Amino acid sequence: MKGHIVSALRWRDLPAALLHCLQRGVEGSRDDFRRAFARSLGVDADQVQLFGSGRAALHAFTASLKLPAGAEVLLPGYTCVVVPNVFMHLGLSVRYVDIEPGGFNPSAEAWSAAIAPATRLVVVPHNFGLVTEGLAALRRRHPGVVFVEDCAHAWGSADATGRLAGTLGDAAFFSFEYSKPLSCGIGGALVGPLAQVPELHTASNAAMLRQGLTLAWHRLTMSLPHAALQALVAVLRAPSRALGLVAKTPDSEVAGDSWPDYALALHPLGAALGWRQARRAVSLHALRVAQAAELDALLADAPTWRRPGRAAGTVLLRYPVLLPDAASRDTALRALEAAGIVGGTWFDDVVHPRGSFRFGYNAGDCPIGELAARTVLNLPLGLHARLDAAQREAVRRIAGGDGR
Repeated sequence: MKGHIVSALRWRDLPAALLHCLQRGVEGSRDDFRRAFARSLGVDADQVQLFGSGRAALHAFTASLKLPAGAEVLLPGYTCVVVPNVFMHLGLSVRYVDIEPGGFNPSAEAWSAAIAPATRLVVVPHNFGLVTEGLAALRRRHPGVVFVEDCAHAWGSADATGRLAGTLGDAAFFSFEYSKPLSCGIGGALVGPLAQVPELHTASNAAMLRQGLTLAWHRLTMSLPHAALQALVAVLRAPSRALGLVAKTPDSEVAGDSWPDYALALHPLGAALGWRQARRAVSLHALRVAQAAELDALLADAPTWRRPGRAAGTVLLRYPVLLPDAASRDTALRALEAAGIVGGTWFDDVVHPRGSFRFGYNAGDCPIGELAARTVLNLPLGLHARLDAAQREAVRRIAGGDGR
């Protein structure tokens, strides 16, 4: 299968990371990753703080601001549920700003128009690796507002001026979850001013074992033919769930009924996995750029598959397109699956995933974001997304309107 998960992870990274972790210890493993990740962004290592998740990094930074009562946070009308949940848990009010037509982020102009006297913080996304342009001018225009970049999708991506995501705002947070550009299992980083937080604690080895098994499972799914994968899933799904071997965001957190552990540190084995991938940043990013260019060529004559414009320095996490309607999207997804390609549906709601608790959001607040959620389709990029000749032809054919 050609898919989206653990897209920078190789099989040999798993035993090599374990050996590195044993040799370097807890702090050595974290420090090695912190330095390698900082180098990939061109920043000093002392500007990077590691956490057990991206949401924990955002929570720590926001809490450190000590925003006054009545402060408002602006969020994009196309985001993941864990982002608004941070502000719900901190007792802050939020308001959503719609994305641009044909794109996946609010424009700088839309952000500026939405900023009100009570606005103190704006979460600026770079969805799919498409960097929000004009952030420097936006910061100059609104010096009393803190702009934090959501870089969960944007490791290595740059704006039109060549500046890397993660270096454009007052601070930035990254995620290292399974589906992100760099996969530690679960983890995150804050880039910028270091947040003063209570002492973080490390997840148990049992929890890291679950993350490691989940990483290995996802890596396996990227290798197996579709029929073999379906058979294996049928055999393993029930026992793996019964034994609690799958690490994922709890359903209760998605529903807004429970809090994540915001004081969780990145496990040293997760850091060692991240170090292995961060050292390959240049080649990993170059591969994604080349794959996106190949898809550009395949879709050049597919007018109904609308592709957002992107800067020359863009490093896409997934290759996003907008189809005419939900039925067209669903037809294309089935045809891609038949060709052995996983067509993603990020984000399938303004507050992804569909069915999540939409803190502070009312239906109709962001109609463009809602339309994008119904019609978006992503094609995979990364180490496990190399398409063979038949699959490239299938993409061209499916995009041309023949969904068989």
